[in-house]
Amino acid sequence: MIANLKSTLAVSCGLAAIAATAPAAAEYPEKPITMIVAYSPGGGTDSAARTIAKYVEKHLGQRLVVENKAGAGGQIGFSALATAKPDGYEIGFINVPSIQLVKKLREGVPYELSDFDPIANIQLDPVVVAVAEESPYQTLADLLADAEEHPGELNIGADGPQSNNQLQLVVAEKALNVDFNFVAFDGTGPAVKATLGGELAASLPSASGATSQVESGRLRLLGVFADQRSPLFPDVPTVSEAAGTNVNSVGASMRGIAAPKGLAPEQKVVLEKAFAAVMEDPEFLAHAKSAGLPLKYMNAEEFGTYLSTADAELDSYVELLK
Repeated sequence: MIANLKSTLAVSCGLAAIAATAPAAAEYPEKPITMIVAYSPGGGTDSAARTIAKYVEKHLGQRLVVENKAGAGGQIGFSALATAKPDGYEIGFINVPSIQLVKKLREGVPYELSDFDPIANIQLDPVVVAVAEESPYQTLADLLADAEEHPGELNIGADGPQSNNQLQLVVAEKALNVDFNFVAFDGTGPAVKATLGGELAASLPSASGATSQVESGRLRLLGVFADQRSPLFPDVPTVSEAAGTNVNSVGASMRGIAAPKGLAPEQKVVLEKAFAAVMEDPEFLAHAKSAGLPLKYMNAEEFGTYLSTADAELDSYVELLK
């Protein structure tokens, strides 16, 4: 019996020694994380993603690598995120209401809102009416007058098809009794480029996607789709002000972080804490202000509730895009 006890003690001591010398369990994240962006480089979503990726690294302990998967008004990127492996190493930006519009208006879209695990919302970015600096349209009234004289002939470009930007356009067309020819692009960047190149009469980028070109003097804003003037552009009237008619502001883009459904709870906590921390980081906040990034933070629970509420409210507008 004593021999057996000695043997048992020897085994136990041996296991304890192994445990003491074995490496600790790896803590998440142990490698860089990919963040899918459903739009092309240069636009509002891409700019926001790359900015926050830069500053979240110190709070996350790993790099956040932006991967653009543009096309089909966001459908390609949203679908890629929804069907990604929920291992914590692929997350992405989701855009409201675009992510819902794509689902509501198209057949065969391979995701449901329930396929995403909300982490945090980062931005609320209104749509603006932009023209090239050399454009003959000095005011929104000028653009609308030309549209009335040439119904369906003036090209206006934006993210699309069936994006929040196009939704904002069709709501405005109905309110203002005008008709434009909508041209869809894979993101704000290409639409702004086409505006600067004279291919479009105007474009409808997000406010943040237009900031750098406005500051450089290449782009001029005629109006902002919002209830109040944007602090980014205090001298630019709202569309309702400029048109003299109320136009519902339904196209503002909520941009938030989500993961594929099935993310481990402990990984979600790490991501939540990292994005909450960066939204209070003085360096990030200063950069966001100088870059013209309009911020609107929501934690995971708040963002999830907003997604559900906004999804129901969109049903009254969906028919306008069919």
